[in-house]
Amino acid sequence: MLKRLLSITIVAWLVVLSGCAQADSFPDFTKLVEKVQPSVVSVKVEVKRWGRVVGRGGGSGFIVDDDGYILTNHHVIDGAETPVVKLYNGREFDAKIVGSDANTDVALLKIDSGDLDLNALDIGTTKDLKVGQWVLAFGAPFNLEQTVTAGIVSAKGRGEVGSQYVPFIQTDVAINRGNSGGPLINLDGEVVGINSMIFNPMISSGLSFSIPIDLADNVRQQLLKDGKVNRGFLGVTFGPIDQDKADAFGLDDVGGALVTRVLPDMAADKAGIKVGDVVIKVDGKRVRKAQDLPFYIGQMPAGEEVELTIVRNGDTETVEVTLSDANGQFTSNSDTGKQELGIAVTALTPDLKEATGIDKGVIIRDVDKDSPAARAGLRQGDIVQKLHRTAITSLEDFQRAVASLPDKGKVAVLIVRQGVGSDFLVIELE
Repeated sequence: MLKRLLSITIVAWLVVLSGCAQADSFPDFTKLVEKVQPSVVSVKVEVKRWGRVVGRGGGSGFIVDDDGYILTNHHVIDGAETPVVKLYNGREFDAKIVGSDANTDVALLKIDSGDLDLNALDIGTTKDLKVGQWVLAFGAPFNLEQTVTAGIVSAKGRGEVGSQYVPFIQTDVAINRGNSGGPLINLDGEVVGINSMIFNPMISSGLSFSIPIDLADNVRQQLLKDGKVNRGFLGVTFGPIDQDKADAFGLDDVGGALVTRVLPDMAADKAGIKVGDVVIKVDGKRVRKAQDLPFYIGQMPAGEEVELTIVRNGDTETVEVTLSDANGQFTSNSDTGKQELGIAVTALTPDLKEATGIDKGVIIRDVDKDSPAARAGLRQGDIVQKLHRTAITSLEDFQRAVASLPDKGKVAVLIVRQGVGSDFLVIELE
């Protein structure tokens, strides 16, 4: 009996000690939150058309400079004239839009805070960010200001979920409508990303995506200097390599981007790039998957020379290319609708279908500024499920729908938007 009692006591102590060890190993975020929160802001916007307010919204942002510069998402302030920034202490300021880049979903604001001391956040890097690492998201989901959530990095370099120019950080951090534009913070208190989007908008799926801060800060510096982003353009459409294609094109593995179209008089055409070439390196950096190609090219300015390593007819060659100016060009698998509507779309990949729970439609990858689609309120990342009278289940459906559009008039488009759900928007064709 005594021996049994002693055994039970030892087991109980082991359980207690184990619980203490787990508690000690779990991060204490309190000091980190106290440091970061004063630098996080709420952003409120009114969208006006024809002098009338047609929409209100907002999101989050964070201070990156003591002089009052604030980073947020392009989609947070898109269409607004004068966003209002609310600081941690409750004070509100009208903000100037210094510049905004729809392709990376990054916007830079400026407030005149007078003599008020502002606390800029430390800018980190995603180069050392590892899958499994703790991160925190700050923002105002559903207008609940100064909300903090925590989770881990689930993956890096996600290019299938949004802009072709952004290798998103995927996390399981709870991010909701209103978190957009807020900072993603590592345990050193540094910004490693800008919270941008979630999947699925209708359910809590544990899938959140953030723009890497290295990319966002590069955009910030260009917006600060020029008010816009100077982005190089290769002038090709491309697709991924699977094992069958790797075998057929004489490749060692499934890495690279397969050129499926070369746009006339653009950089690739002038350099002699041909349909069927497989780009495997950009300036010595390996193209592990097709989406790496626009990531690399999009971070280089127009006019810059870049060395492409390609496989052509089974032989490896290097080609020098002088990049063209992107200037609203688009390089995804389909630019149907660009001229008529001002949007470019691509098919839903299997990963996107699984992430969103949506298996029908096409996803908008680019929206031209001042286009009919932009005026209707369509955004990058919206999933189009119906256009005019045509249900959209594939790129072919979308192409047929665009071909059948009237020259003038109003047409309805059914979209699914992250954090919102399904809605009909009206595009006015001119």
